Amino acid sequence: MKKGISLITLIITIVVIIILAAAVILTLGDNNPIDKAKEARRISDIANIKEEIQMDVLGKQLENIGDISDATLQEILENYGTLSEEENLMDKTLTTTKGSYEIKVSDIFKSTTGTHEVANAPDISGFNKANTYYVAYNLNEEKTTYIEEEIRMSESIAQSNWYDYTAGINHWANVKTTGGGNDCYWVWIPRYAYCITEGYQSNSAGTIEVKFLQGTTNKPIDGSSITISNSSGSGNWNVHPAFWFDKNNNGVEDAGEQLAGIWVAKFEASSNSSDVVENPSPEQLVTNGGGNTTVLKVRVKPNVTSWRGINVNNMFTVCRNLTQTGNSLENTTNLNSHMMKNTEWGVVAYLSRSVYGKNREVWNNPYYNNTTNHSPITGLCGNATNGKDNATTNMSNTVKYNEIGGENASTTGNVYGIYDMAGGAWEYVAGIYTGGTSNDNRSNLWDSNNTKYVNKYTKTTGSQSTYCGNTDKYGDAVYETSNSGYSDTGSWGSSYSSFPSSSHSVFSRGGLASDIRCAGVFAFNHNTGGAYTFYSFRPVVISSKP
Repeated sequence: MKKGISLITLIITIVVIIILAAAVILTLGDNNPIDKAKEARRISDIANIKEEIQMDVLGKQLENIGDISDATLQEILENYGTLSEEENLMDKTLTTTKGSYEIKVSDIFKSTTGTHEVANAPDISGFNKANTYYVAYNLNEEKTTYIEEEIRMSESIAQSNWYDYTAGINHWANVKTTGGGNDCYWVWIPRYAYCITEGYQSNSAGTIEVKFLQGTTNKPIDGSSITISNSSGSGNWNVHPAFWFDKNNNGVEDAGEQLAGIWVAKFEASSNSSDVVENPSPEQLVTNGGGNTTVLKVRVKPNVTSWRGINVNNMFTVCRNLTQTGNSLENTTNLNSHMMKNTEWGVVAYLSRSVYGKNREVWNNPYYNNTTNHSPITGLCGNATNGKDNATTNMSNTVKYNEIGGENASTTGNVYGIYDMAGGAWEYVAGIYTGGTSNDNRSNLWDSNNTKYVNKYTKTTGSQSTYCGNTDKYGDAVYETSNSGYSDTGSWGSSYSSFPSSSHSVFSRGGLASDIRCAGVFAFNHNTGGAYTFYSFRPVVISSKP
């Protein structure tokens, strides 16, 4: 008689196998091949759905010469599932018919430009989308002028040509905010590390290598490997210090304080004063563009006279006010506006001098009305006859920022860059030598509560004591890109270099149209912080809680 396996034995064997299998799965943990296979399938499915939606959108755009309405976008999305109930399309979530996956609509479209792998995508999360616009530029049929194209963020996705940081294309992202009826144009500077390979501590323009970094990390997006020094020196790789915002105001780099990028004003600041008009005639320029007050609101726009005759204290205040009701950034979330710091000037200057910027001399804004009011006009550039270095009181010797030739005064060599960084008015920045004393013109920069908004220089040594005492500073386009702390030709491009002192303790940058021989992106100067008709400023915006 053959002996078989009893039922009890069979049950015990099955139980043992199940227990062993469970133990193996628990041991595998995150390496569980079943879970990994499911996750891989989920990622693949979502990627395929996104791609299909993007192809449908592209098809509609081709049918309509690039245009697509919000209603059409919603119709396309609803072919793939159900949308949540949020008011703005970009805030909605799509629950897909296939797989019941939940996908943020903004995630579907954020990579449609194909440029997100070059540099960090512009952070628009805090903007009020009802009064913020994507800005792109298209050359008119006559090929004489770039026409601004705007799309309200709450109504549609960005144009396909909104930005592209690829070297040689250098289309930096532009947006416009319009809160309170006050237009402000902003340009995105993505997080990067830099290395000065030629021209360190010289007055001859050198070479700057740039590596865009992933998110808020120190890892190059291109996959290369660099050793971060974070110290001044030829050949040193430094994460640019403008991408650290000392949120806790304690002088220590705490978690969550690194930035993926910053938004910089495209032009020198102007005001909402009734005296400030677009495309002014010389007769309309007998004005300081706003004067020494905090009642007016900041604007950042082309073809107007810049805000001057205002002291540093009030510049600081009106820049901080930008997120308040009635200002251009009203009803925004977790945006922080402030007067441009010295390092924030430097972060634009260095990127401009790399393959991702113009990578050659930026032409000056050469116009001034007279030496009493000065009255520079934002966004101007010398025309071919006037040249890059000649001052003029004749507007016919200039071209506007978006006219052919105007791109010469841009940090990118095209209309997508930042203007008025050379010539125009001197621009005060939030950078001080602390050996000076506080006064009514500049006390905001000495206030310990505002330390996170100010670059402070404290040391002295040697013959040019304040300049030589601060050789450890980097990223500010001062010591690294000059050979003297007191010279008409000491900075890159043989532009002005005059370091602050105890009596004139506030930094200014860029130079002056009426004294344009010393002007340039790398020019630096000092003054008291007082209100002068040839001094202006510009704001910066970051995505961070104060």
